[in-house]
Amino acid sequence: MTIKYPSIILVRPQLPENIGMVARAMNNFGLNDLIVVSPRENWLNNKTINAAKKANSIIKNIKVFSSLEDAISNFTYVIATTNRKRYLEKKSTTDFKYLKNKINSYKKSAILFGPENSGLSNEDLNLADIIFSINTNNQNNSLNLSHAVSILCYKIFELNNLKNNTNLKSNLTYINKSQLSKYFDYLFLNLENRGFFTPKEKKTSMKNNIYAIFTKSPLTKKELQTLWGITKKLTK
Repeated sequence: MTIKYPSIILVRPQLPENIGMVARAMNNFGLNDLIVVSPRENWLNNKTINAAKKANSIIKNIKVFSSLEDAISNFTYVIATTNRKRYLEKKSTTDFKYLKNKINSYKKSAILFGPENSGLSNEDLNLADIIFSINTNNQNNSLNLSHAVSILCYKIFELNNLKNNTNLKSNLTYINKSQLSKYFDYLFLNLENRGFFTPKEKKTSMKNNIYAIFTKSPLTKKELQTLWGITKKLTK
């Protein structure tokens, strides 16, 4: 069985020491690909390095992006983490085993973590395939960023090392987020030109609903080609 580890993506992290502690937690449990989206200025400093301890190799190889869409463009399965109540039509789970089987089923997967002060926004969730929440005491469900990453890294490491761990194998070729984004751009542009987004104040929620429809299940290349064919035919 091929063991797969996801990439960890920190979206708009606020504290450099949290980035370092996330790298340390990843190193503890065998993960090594860390991506940072729109960090604060001077995020790489002594606080980052000192907090990382023996994970300096992860810090040195961090990839930095200015937008989340660019950061996830090459991933086929994206997991968003949040403990906030969301009024979005998007699949959610608290089941670690389900999550691990999904990670093993796709070529490239990533787990998103939001900024310390607010978490991921609804817009951040648009291209995510699933929302994952860590079960906590209902009286206090707010976790420190590095603690949340530590829990997921540990559970992934634990499940990877179970003797009877099974892998959901698939011969299907799934599209990445860049391919899906190009389709959405074309679709939204044509819907806009035809006055679909009315009234204007509901445009964002209407887009969120469309995102939710197409991310309920990851699309194969053949399925996306079919959608392109249908959409282009209807727009001619």
